[in-house]
Amino acid sequence: KQWYQRRVAITAGGRGGGRGGGRSYDEGPPDSVVKIGKLMNSCEGDLVLRADNDMVPYFNAPIYLENKQQIGKIDEIFGPINEYLMSVKLMPNMTADSFKRKQPFYINPMKLLPMSRFLPKPAAALGPKVKRLGGAGGSFRGRGSFGGRGGGRGRGGGGRGRGGGRGRGGGGFSRGRR
Repeated sequence: KQWYQRRVAITAGGRGGGRGGGRSYDEGPPDSVVKIGKLMNSCEGDLVLRADNDMVPYFNAPIYLENKQQIGKIDEIFGPINEYLMSVKLMPNMTADSFKRKQPFYINPMKLLPMSRFLPKPAAALGPKVKRLGGAGGSFRGRGSFGGRGGGRGRGGGGRGRGGGRGRGGGGFSRGRR
């Protein structure tokens, strides 16, 4: 029973917390805040803000009032890319009715990404297409491909250990038997 309780304590947030990190701690108020948008409406207890900033916020980024009091976190970003909207999930002690329309909201500038990161790259910047050698299934065997360590997981070849590269149906995960 003791090892079980210790195991629960470890998986419940200590030591990395499983998939996706787990180090979610209160960062406290930021040194500075920038305006992210204005309140358009409230919907099902969340706020809907229209963005005034040409940067895009991180998901779950904290949203503040001008006095750096946190009111919630960004839940979703939606709408056209040039006039996007965002929904803000409020803190448990906040209600959507306590805010006025067109009231400004603020964000930590470190929680913003440039809009260019979400736009397609110009064709000229990509450069000419380079034809790759080799056929399907990773027969290129250069660094960074599926070759060299057993091939890809296509039809047949590949696998790990002995047993790779036997043509159709010969691959997979062999345990060294023939």
